[in-house]
Amino acid sequence: MANRIIYFITLIGVLVGSSLTAQVKNSLNGSDEKIKGVRFIPYSGYSGSPFLTERFCLGEIEFIDGNKVENLQLHYSTYRDELVYFNQVISTQIAIDKISLKGFAFTDEIGGKRIFRKQYFNGFSPGDRYFEVLSDGDVSLLAYRKVILELGNAYTNAEGRQLNMTYQPAFSYYFYSRDKGYDLVRLNKNSLLSKFDKPTQKLVRKLLRKNSASFDTEADFVRSWNLIKENRIKLNR
Repeated sequence: MANRIIYFITLIGVLVGSSLTAQVKNSLNGSDEKIKGVRFIPYSGYSGSPFLTERFCLGEIEFIDGNKVENLQLHYSTYRDELVYFNQVISTQIAIDKISLKGFAFTDEIGGKRIFRKQYFNGFSPGDRYFEVLSDGDVSLLAYRKVILELGNAYTNAEGRQLNMTYQPAFSYYFYSRDKGYDLVRLNKNSLLSKFDKPTQKLVRKLLRKNSASFDTEADFVRSWNLIKENRIKLNR
C-alpha cells in the first residue's frame, strides 16, 4: 500500500512538471511557442543592481530567423548578460536562451527606446554578447552594459545580513564596422579625436566647437558622434 502511494505521488509530480514545461513553451495564445529558456534563478541580494532597469519593461524580441514576439515584459541582466521575460500565464520569470535571439528592444522607465543586438565579440572573453546600439550605421556606436561584483565596504542588507559585495557598472563602448570589427572608445573628446588622422582632427574640432558640443554624459557623446556622421566625416584611424 505504501509503495502504491509513493508511486502515485511521483506520477503526479512528473505530470505537473510536464504540464508546466508545456505552458512555458505554448502560453500567451501561442506567442511564446518559440521562446526557449529556463526558469530564472534570482541573484544574490547585494548592494547595487544586476539589471539595467529597476523593473520589467514592455518590449519585443527578435529571433535569428527574423520573426518577432511583441508585448513582452523584459528585464535585461547586465550582470549575466542575459534577457529575462515574465511569463504571465504561469507567473514565472524565464531566462531566454541567447543562442535563439538576434536582438531585443524595450521602452525603459522614462520612455526611452533601448535597442540591443547580439553580436560575436572576438576580444577579451570572446563570445556572443548583447550590445546596446547607441548609434547605427556603417560604423555603429555600441555599448556593452556589463555589471561586475566587487568587494566593498561592509554593510547590512534588508534581511539583516552582513555583506561586503556590491554590483558595480563596468560599461565599455566600441565603434564597430563589419570590415574593421571593434574599436574601443572612451566617452571623452580626446578619445573620439584619436580615431581620426591629424588633418581630420582639425575639421572635427572646428565642427564640435561650432556646435558647442560637450562630453559630460553618455548622451552628449552620442550627439557629438551623430553630428560628425551627419557631416559625413569618417573614421580613418
